[in-house]
Amino acid sequence: MADAPKEIRLADCENFIRQIRDVISVNIVAENGKEITEIHVLAEDSRNPKQIVRDIETLFRVEYGLDLDHKKISVVQLRKEQRNLNEKRLKFSSINLNMRGNKMEALVELASEKKSCKGQKSGVLSRQNRLRLTAEAALQAAAGFLAEESSIVLDDIALFTLGGRNIVCIAVTLVRGMQEDNLVGCALVSQDEKEAVVRAALNAINRRVSTDI
Repeated sequence: MADAPKEIRLADCENFIRQIRDVISVNIVAENGKEITEIHVLAEDSRNPKQIVRDIETLFRVEYGLDLDHKKISVVQLRKEQRNLNEKRLKFSSINLNMRGNKMEALVELASEKKSCKGQKSGVLSRQNRLRLTAEAALQAAAGFLAEESSIVLDDIALFTLGGRNIVCIAVTLVRGMQEDNLVGCALVSQDEKEAVVRAALNAINRRVSTDI
């Protein structure tokens, strides 16, 4: 009698894939949190992307006893100079939500190669305000990497469904002196809604903030 397939935990699976040669980051999309529908991989360009796909297929076959359809795997490759730019951008470090009664405090830490900054916001606890407070804490942390005359303002944040997937979208205004830039960022909610909020905020601001780090 064949052994039952090993349970797939998405966070563990993503960690396994990150250990594959040349893989920089990975995001797995699963239907109902179980059946994998898409695997998005960011990798360096030193190998043919088909080799990376085959490595992922082999990992699933050996570790989980699962024959994964290669069509579910997409690989985007960065040239070396693009990789160096990516390393200069802000990265998500930690997040913590403290809830007491109808109050909530959001703590977010972001990091660059040189330093880390924390943001903290508190307010009334509700579904929409939880998203907003988390986003404001992330933007406050990001502001610590800006020049003194610069600031970031949260305009709006929304959680919606597109193609059967939950997505967080955030709109912000980056102010530099007399100049204002309207920026938008989005992120798929894979497992943790609050982490998706921070990733959406970074998606909106990273290309602009990186020059100030």
